[in-house]
Amino acid sequence: MRIPALIAQMVRGLLTRSGLGFVLAFVASSVLVVARSPAALAQEMASSRAAEEAAARLVQAFPIVQASVVGIDGDRILIDLGSRQKVYQGMELQVYREGEDVKHPVSGQILGKRDRRLGLLRVVEVKEGFSEATAIARQEGSTITAGDLVRVSHDRLVVALPTIDAGEVKGANVSSLTKDVAIALAKTGRFIVIEEHLIRATLMGEKPSRSESFTDPSTLKVLSERARAQLLALGKLSATDQGLFLDLQVISVSSGAPLTVASVEVAGSQPGRIAAPSATPAPVLSQKSAPAFVRVQPQPGETAKAAEQAKRPLLETAPAQKRTVAGVAADVQRTPGTPSFLVKGQDASGQSGDQGSKDHLTFDLTDALLAVAAGDLDGDRRPEVVGITDSEVIVYRWKDRQLTPIARIGGQSFVRNLHLDVGDVNGGGRAQIFVTALSSVPEGLKLRNSLRSFVLELRGDKLVRIADGLDYFLRLLAGPGIDAPMLIAQRMGNPAPFEGPIVRLSWSGERYVEERPLSLPAQVKSLYDFAPLEMVGDQVLEVAAIAEQRIRTYGRGGGSLWEGKDDLGEVDHLAFFHIPDLQNVRPKHGIRSGIPANPEEYADRLVLPRRILVEASPLFGGAKAQLLTLANSTKYGVQVALGGEPPASGRVIAYDRHDGTITRGWETVPVEGQVRDMTVLDLNGAGRRDLVLLSAVKEKGFAASLKGTSRGIINVFSFTR
Repeated sequence: MRIPALIAQMVRGLLTRSGLGFVLAFVASSVLVVARSPAALAQEMASSRAAEEAAARLVQAFPIVQASVVGIDGDRILIDLGSRQKVYQGMELQVYREGEDVKHPVSGQILGKRDRRLGLLRVVEVKEGFSEATAIARQEGSTITAGDLVRVSHDRLVVALPTIDAGEVKGANVSSLTKDVAIALAKTGRFIVIEEHLIRATLMGEKPSRSESFTDPSTLKVLSERARAQLLALGKLSATDQGLFLDLQVISVSSGAPLTVASVEVAGSQPGRIAAPSATPAPVLSQKSAPAFVRVQPQPGETAKAAEQAKRPLLETAPAQKRTVAGVAADVQRTPGTPSFLVKGQDASGQSGDQGSKDHLTFDLTDALLAVAAGDLDGDRRPEVVGITDSEVIVYRWKDRQLTPIARIGGQSFVRNLHLDVGDVNGGGRAQIFVTALSSVPEGLKLRNSLRSFVLELRGDKLVRIADGLDYFLRLLAGPGIDAPMLIAQRMGNPAPFEGPIVRLSWSGERYVEERPLSLPAQVKSLYDFAPLEMVGDQVLEVAAIAEQRIRTYGRGGGSLWEGKDDLGEVDHLAFFHIPDLQNVRPKHGIRSGIPANPEEYADRLVLPRRILVEASPLFGGAKAQLLTLANSTKYGVQVALGGEPPASGRVIAYDRHDGTITRGWETVPVEGQVRDMTVLDLNGAGRRDLVLLSAVKEKGFAASLKGTSRGIINVFSFTR
């Protein structure tokens, strides 16, 4: 029978049995299905792809890990997992001890060993060859010792998955999307999924109406004890300018601590990507005088002088707490237990005398540095300090409580250094030095700006360029959710210097190549504008930035989340003039073609923002993370140089980040000069935290003020554990 005839027969039968109304309803519903199928199918495919991508990334965030306890240091448990292994800050590990053999009663064959669980560890600091963890749960009567074992089990992880929250996305089929996620997680073979109807049955009548309710300790306890759940995955849809995203926040049922965030694009032409483990708790996801264009390279006589300076160590001064700055008294009221160089409110520390001189040292520099950074340049697991002047890069080594210059390299003519970072991006076990440099090359009677950035490595006692003439602003990104330093870059724009995408660069073995752009809050225009507070993959969800001399935080959409109350003063050492192309200033200023015009008349004076450091392991205090930034009390000028204003002073201020809140923390005692930069490192490799603070004092006198002459100072504050 032909198909049309078959259809006709079916219609006659339906007419006979159920009447014309049934047939019309059947045909109408069929037409509706056909009419909506392409859109519905596209949406289903997008949801399915997003679910599978999220599941794959979550598998990466929960690798199978096996390691050993190698030592105990107070409340810190040392394990033999380092930065080269699959371990990250915030990771939770079972700690156990092998027990007796299990034998088959008939064959006598050893089937394995019974494990005795000792507790649960959380990784708090990852180093190159090992990690430090703390015990967040212990079995009663158990003691953790060296030789015990840690793991993320081979067994499938039980994850509770409530229905995904639609947020402000209207018309979203969250039930279907939740089912897609559950199926995708189960298909990986790594997870067993408990969906909402089973969750509610387990909770025995409790009906959490919001995702926050699922994180209540009592709810987590029930999920752990009755459902044997290990993870809680809270999903939410969010619509941004970049598209529609599914955010999955994974929380430990045992401790209630956020472990990782997965954010995947649901609709759009590019696939979403995510799920780098987060080092700090994630929030519940819902979220321009004439230009001195360039300083030329030192003349031969100056170069010889610099070489002689390199042979001399820095001069150590008297203990820092004996040097009062800007009228700050040396004998302030002290609170026991606080380092001698910290001030909190009206109080300072209880350490004084010899201990204070050990904790705070001050050095006068032979070079007036613009910026400092630190990293292990030679592979000996002890970091070197790197500084830049306008025209040189200088490496210092810490030895016998002195910073001694060991290597330096000059720049090229008409090229000025602007920014500095140090870190191992190439993956060879030694850090590289990344310098952003600006060239102002004369072209006839005019100057033209271009970027001539470069990368250095220390080889023996020589600094060697491994990349040169890079047409990028460069910066290393570090912070929560970033396992290893990330090199980011931005090309110079016109007429604005910072425009266009901020991209990631990777080392190909021979050169640095561009990868995908970062997804950033709308507030961020420059790669120097921000410090990441929450980042997953290539998406920066929350940032800290300086705006109107105050520190602020912003979410994914660019909205302000929090604002500090401190006036941080001004910085002006990393300043440059941006000269736009004439063709780009004509439309803006109404310059007709053919009329002579000098683009230098339209140059803007720009200052790079001060550095903000986000420390996942706080230097002092009990916060989950700390934001460190620089504050200056006055700005320099001719009146200062002539003695018309009080001397400038600066300090570091810490802001404590807790679960979703930021509060004002400690600050250092004021130091002499205007602070320029800072870095945190372990100078002698002994496990302490050293805060290196760079400042500069303008030389007095009218002529010195016009030349911008200054002397540099380094303060070293040592936080002992």
